[in-house]
Amino acid sequence: MFATSGLPEFPPMPFARPLSRLLARKGFEVAGSFSCRAFDTWAPFRPVGGINKQRPDDADLAAAHAFAARLPDGPGPTA
Repeated sequence: MFATSGLPEFPPMPFARPLSRLLARKGFEVAGSFSCRAFDTWAPFRPVGGINKQRPDDADLAAAHAFAARLPDGPGPTA
């Protein structure tokens, strides 16, 4: 599962957990999850034009690809 968020995940209550549970209830196997920071215009950030305007960036995308490569049947090398 891949997700983005404007704020870091709070370990005792990860924001991806409800999505993971929903996918499992729908019959999907969740082999792992990856999240990174991303542009966010949620209500308190809207007046300042949002946060993390340059995210996800190349480093985030490389980390996502590395995560996917570790999954069973992950992607092969990129061209």
